[in-house]
Amino acid sequence: MLNRTDDYYSRAGDSLGWELTVCNALYPEDSPCRKILERDDTYGNLLYDYLGRFIPMGRIVRIIEIGGGYGYLMKDFLKKSPRMKVTMLDIAPHLSAKQRISLKGWSMDYILEDFMMTEISCLGGMDMAVLNENLGDFPTAVGIPAEIFEVEIDNLEGPLKKVLHLFEKYDFDQPETRAFNMNVGAIEAVEKLCLAGIPYIFLSEHSCEASIPEDLQGLIYIESTGCPEKISLKGHNEYTIKFSYLERVAQTFHYRMVRGPFADFLEPRFDDRLRHMLALRSVQDGSIETIRQFLEDLYKYEYLILLKEDE
Repeated sequence: MLNRTDDYYSRAGDSLGWELTVCNALYPEDSPCRKILERDDTYGNLLYDYLGRFIPMGRIVRIIEIGGGYGYLMKDFLKKSPRMKVTMLDIAPHLSAKQRISLKGWSMDYILEDFMMTEISCLGGMDMAVLNENLGDFPTAVGIPAEIFEVEIDNLEGPLKKVLHLFEKYDFDQPETRAFNMNVGAIEAVEKLCLAGIPYIFLSEHSCEASIPEDLQGLIYIESTGCPEKISLKGHNEYTIKFSYLERVAQTFHYRMVRGPFADFLEPRFDDRLRHMLALRSVQDGSIETIRQFLEDLYKYEYLILLKEDE
């Protein structure tokens, strides 16, 4: 079975309010989530400065964001580097319309398209690609039986054939469970970006391989099974990402990689007040619950920066 979200996003309403991304949570100046960070700022500004440690952001000219949400991240990037020539590619008409409002006044190209259908030639000449907090929207094969590895690929069809093909192509480590899920769409998206030879790529999403630093265990709780896990949302399901498979794809195309949790660039300030919030057994205050959820997301979300070796 293949879990898809393309139909949902192509016809959904005009709001992401029920699906609060980390980027959106940090956009309002009065956001309580910003108050627990070492630097009170927007997601886009904090990410841009962090990427500058690895990427010559001031020299990036052509950049494409795939699935840009409300456009907040790219708005921050453009304020930092107005010389950027930006392409926003999105499958959702209502989100593309929101981006046009957020990015009004900037010279932009907008493409309304499913990235799975985008031709590699359309990505030629891009200096950088961004897929932020949306890899879980790509098609995921679910409930794959472990017996698939005992079958000749020519005897399979549909998603199962695609899954086995990817295992053989990239020599992924085989899961040890009787059944598993696989982020086939995310893998193919990264493959497409690498085939296009884009020098710098930023990817992020909920991870099924996330972990908590030893000194924070007991304060922050997340569960990672190592297998893409279902996230049930309004009108559709998404899946967490197995980043080690994406790394294997990028490595095949000779990219260097930087990987870590969002907390690397959204650094929490663990003062006495925050530690007290985390130690509370029951929470009646909605803002405290928001902060606790946000802090968990800083470790549940992972990023992957891909750097072309000859750059």
